[in-house]
Parts: sequence; structure tokens; C-alpha cells
Amino acid sequence: MTAVDAAPTSAPGAPTFGRLLATEWRRLFARRFTRVLLLVSLLGYLLAMVFIWSQHARPTEADYAQATVARDQQIAEIQRSVDACTAAGQSADLCGFVPTPADFPLDYFLQSRPFAPEQVPDLTLSVGIAVAMAAFVLASTVIGAEWSSRNIVAWLFFEPRRLRLLGAKLLTLLGVVVVLAFVAQAVWLLCAQLLMSQRGLPVSSLGSSADAFWPTTLEVALRAALLVVPMALLGFGLANLMRNTAAALGVAFVYFAVVENVIRAMRPEWQPYLFTTNVAAWIADNGITVLGKSVFNPAAGFVMPREIHISNVHGAVTLLVYAGIATAAALATFARRDIS
Repeated sequence: MTAVDAAPTSAPGAPTFGRLLATEWRRLFARRFTRVLLLVSLLGYLLAMVFIWSQHARPTEADYAQATVARDQQIAEIQRSVDACTAAGQSADLCGFVPTPADFPLDYFLQSRPFAPEQVPDLTLSVGIAVAMAAFVLASTVIGAEWSSRNIVAWLFFEPRRLRLLGAKLLTLLGVVVVLAFVAQAVWLLCAQLLMSQRGLPVSSLGSSADAFWPTTLEVALRAALLVVPMALLGFGLANLMRNTAAALGVAFVYFAVVENVIRAMRPEWQPYLFTTNVAAWIADNGITVLGKSVFNPAAGFVMPREIHISNVHGAVTLLVYAGIATAAALATFARRDIS
């Protein structure tokens, strides 16, 4: 029997749960990897903002005049090509048609397009996915480092109640990543407002859908921010089960990049239960629609893939089931197996 196994289940000097949380908070931010990850994420965010800023500009009257000339030249070239084709005796159907100026929006001919409000929701999702991936890596390293350094054994002398200890670590981790996710979304939405005001078009350019822009965008930002919860739980659970950060990251990469794509190709009807599919369903507005197994469609008269709609609620529940299974398995094995 090890010293850990012989420890009392409730030592007289055991710390309160609040002290455990405070200690875990300090240790999390004292870790070098946490600081490096935050610094790299911040630098990546700044570089992305600089790139987006440089690729967009609010067009002037001269820019629109230049774009108009370029569009007219393009239409004239198509006109000459069609005229040459018909002069050679080809039919009009084979020679094509000459587009009108309405077929070619001026934005296509601007050297630097304005930042459009329509881009904000997609970039909001990108920010949420990036933060969720960082949360998965951070969660994996937090508990993986404890196992690699054997600090988990020393911790059990300090707090022998295993589930209480692991619960404090997990709760601290979730609190940190959720706060960081919401901060990242808030900073991005402020940057999006700055981009639209300085390098793009105002929300009013959306016309009748302008009133619903910010409420819809805030809903997208909320779902994207909450994606860190199942991702952090999954990373924490896998690393705790395997007692190794690299193993958890390797298994996750193989599953997400290989296994799910194989399943998606061979069993498309299983897509509503795949992790990555439900990530897309959770963060996308009104969910997503995927193509399932091909079946005979009487109305069309031929075989075609069956459309399967996956709602936001379905995506959220499935993600939490994945994360819950990994976390529950990690807690159960941690509570029962030998730590020495």
C-alpha cells in the first residue's frame, strides 16, 4: 500500500475548496506554457487583424471610377469575343452572351474591397474555433503536466480527496477558458466595429436586414465562445485518462483528421453523431444540413442523397455527451486506480 493510498480521506488540515480554487488559479497562470500560449494567441490575433486591415479599404470616388473603367473594358472584351465567334459562323448559343453592367458588381473590380458587415459572423466563428482549439491544448497540458512531473502524487498528500482535487482543477480551468473566450469575442466585436467604420461599409448597408445584424452576430458570438466548454472537457478527460499530453493530442488529431473523415465517407448517415459535424451545427446560425445515405427519391425519379438537418440544440447536446463521457471516465479512473 502506497503513502497516497494510506492517506486519510479527510485530513484535519485539509484545505477548503475555496483555497484549492485559489491555489489552482495561481498555479495555472504561473505555468510557462500558459503564458506562452496566451502570448502566441495574442500575437496571432494581432497579425490577423493587421492582415485584415491591410486587405480592405473604404473606396473613394476615384476607386469607383477606376473600377467602372475596368468593368467596361471586361464587358467590351467579352463583346468582341462573342462578335468574333458569331462572325465565324457559330451559333449564338455556342458563342455565349454579353453580360450587362448589372451582372458585374463594381466590388469585383476594386483593388481593395471594403470590409463588409457580412464578413463579421464568419470571422466571429473563426475566433471562437481558434480559442476552442487553444482551450483543448491548454486543458490537455494542465493535467498532462501533472502526470508527467508526478505532481499529482504530491497534491494528494495536500488534499487526499481525489474527486475534490480533480474537481477544483477542472473548475478552475473551465472558469479561465470561458472568461478568455468571452473576452476574445468582445475584443473581436469591437475590432469589427472599427473595421466597418474605418475600412468598410456601415451596418446600414445591409438594408432591411440591418436591424437583425447585431442580435444575430451576438448569438453567433455566444455560441462560439461556449464552444470552449466541451473542448476543454474533452482535452482534460483524454489527457487524464492517458496520463500524457502528447498521447491525448495525438489521439485527438487522428480521430478528428482521419477517423471521422473515413466514417463520413463510408457511413454518411452517421454524420449527426460525429464530433466535428456537431461543432459546425452548434456554432452555425440555425444549424447545418448534411447529405446522408443515397435513397430513391420518387419526386425526382432517381437516387439522391438524403438531406439531414442538424440543429444548434442537437449539436450542443452531442458535444456535451462526448465531453461528458471523457470527463466521467477520467474522474472514475482517477478515483479508483493506483496513483503511485
